[in-house]
Amino acid sequence: MPPDDDTESLPSSALGALDFLVVEGLMLTRAGAGRGWCRRNEDRTLLEDFSFTLQKRRSLALVGEDRGALFALAAALVKIGPVAAGSIHFAGIPVLAFDSQRFRAVRKRIQAVFPDALGQLPAVLTVREAFREVLAVWCPRASRDERARLVDSVMIACGLPEAVQDLYPSELDAVERQQVALARALLPGPELLICQGITEGLDTVQRAELCNRVRHLREEFRLTLLVLTDDLAVAHQLGDDIGVLHRGRLVESAPAATLVSRPAHEHTRRLVAAAA
Repeated sequence: MPPDDDTESLPSSALGALDFLVVEGLMLTRAGAGRGWCRRNEDRTLLEDFSFTLQKRRSLALVGEDRGALFALAAALVKIGPVAAGSIHFAGIPVLAFDSQRFRAVRKRIQAVFPDALGQLPAVLTVREAFREVLAVWCPRASRDERARLVDSVMIACGLPEAVQDLYPSELDAVERQQVALARALLPGPELLICQGITEGLDTVQRAELCNRVRHLREEFRLTLLVLTDDLAVAHQLGDDIGVLHRGRLVESAPAATLVSRPAHEHTRRLVAAAA
């Protein structure tokens, strides 16, 4: 962990909570087209009465066919997207009750990686410059040597050669860009890593390579992992437990091996059959 860990000011009871992430009665919506009296459609419900618990150092994969809903959930968890109703607690901390300033210390402990298609890496910055930008925000008091050691450690863990640091995102392939995104997310020293749609657009071999990398990172950095995906195979590879979303609701949740071998809900059975 970088030396300037702002979580020291948070209560020890919150830091040690076993139920690390608790989401209760969450409702997420998407605004209809147009504005004001010109709006043509009502708000669309993405998730409704949605609840789950993720324990510390565990991995939960949520599988849903609506990529927009999965992105909205990831955005809500890191407090960059709206929440219509419900509550989110991270390590005992009421995320939605915190304003931006109070949430800053918590945000350092929660990092997210999104689909490559969203352009999450700044196009005008080299990898080295993108890393410096993150370190300037989250590790401002770290020395140059400390920053260099931190960058080296995440680069090695993510399987990236040093030469990559001098390249722009457009000069990398899709897997390399996601490896860089993972490395950048690890720089602040998070405890919870959210991976939303990180294998979208990849072929079978690339998906397997990236999933293996994430599994390795989870163990090396002792992460709690939340995976949001529309691919049951990815969920099975990365999740200790799997939850299945259908039409905005959680319809089934079970240990990964149990859910894949003995699916209970009709929609889950269709997903398992399609993945066979």
